[in-house]
Amino acid sequence: MKITVADKLTYLFVKRSVKKIFCKKLSGKLPGSTVLKLPEEIWNEYKIRLTGLEKKETFGATLMVRLSLLTLILYEKLISENIEKQEAIRLTSEITWLFYDKLTGVFWIFTWLFSRKPIERVKKAISFSIRYFPYNSPGYEMEIINMNDNEISHNVYKCPAAEFFKEHKLSELCAKTWCDLDYSLADKWNVKLERDKTIAKGDELCTFRFIGKND
Repeated sequence: MKITVADKLTYLFVKRSVKKIFCKKLSGKLPGSTVLKLPEEIWNEYKIRLTGLEKKETFGATLMVRLSLLTLILYEKLISENIEKQEAIRLTSEITWLFYDKLTGVFWIFTWLFSRKPIERVKKAISFSIRYFPYNSPGYEMEIINMNDNEISHNVYKCPAAEFFKEHKLSELCAKTWCDLDYSLADKWNVKLERDKTIAKGDELCTFRFIGKND
């Protein structure tokens, strides 16, 4: 894959916000000068390594693999600065959440048009993302198993992000950042998430069950 004009414009647009997030999360962990240089270093590394990535079947899958690469590079930068592995994973997770929160916020605002009830909004968001973007087939393979008044359950059989991290022998990073952030998202959406199986943890599929809260 190649860097596009959209990539460049996006980077220019979010560069200042990225620096603020890095300063907030990494101050005291790394020298200030190092923290300030990180966004540019990650961007330059991303441009180089993006050429080694293959374009996926759908735009959504391609986008998720691109974001996976950014997550990987951030983690590697923290490790290269002698931050212990589990601490690097924790910091990567916290930083990733701040961006994930903003991206998923678009779906949450959209669902407000249809309902004020959290579980109904979750059902709308999940249904849309599986059918249209970013989790549409054939890039992803997902299936809604059950949907009733108080829950929606779906399985994931193919996940490009999990495949990406597995190729780099960093499934643990995927599980503790990308996968576990789904629980934070459920809390934000005021629903409960149950997941018994996760591809990044060695299972053949991911099992999601979002349940409405009674309170």
